[in-house]
Amino acid sequence: MPMVEGYNLPEGLYYTADHAWVKVEGNQVRVGMNDFAQKLAGEITFVKLPKAGKEAMSGKLLSSMQSGKWAGRLQVPLNGKIIEVNKELLYQPQKINEDCYGSGWLALIEPSDLAGELGQLMNATQAAAWLKEEMARHAPKG
Repeated sequence: MPMVEGYNLPEGLYYTADHAWVKVEGNQVRVGMNDFAQKLAGEITFVKLPKAGKEAMSGKLLSSMQSGKWAGRLQVPLNGKIIEVNKELLYQPQKINEDCYGSGWLALIEPSDLAGELGQLMNATQAAAWLKEEMARHAPKG
């Protein structure tokens, strides 16, 4: 599992530049927030989820969330249809912090072109290199 300064980026998942992870499950993908983003956010206290059955367009809002010090959004990683959302997060948003790659998932999507769009996402090795660059770019100067 690639680690970047204590942040996990499991192999076998795909990643986006807005800190979402994507896990292929047959012809569907499960989506959540990566370890770096959930640690940076602190304890998540509120999550807004999309409606199941809704068409999802890549780059549009998938979910918004808040912690005591942060408010952020994740974008839809692949075009398709929202099949299911993790309603437990509405009552226990901290599951994102406790298990961001497991019980803290956000949505299950049935992509309209899974094979075609996966190539636009980063694998774990690419995501680790990208995250190192991002961290260096945002590091305090001095």
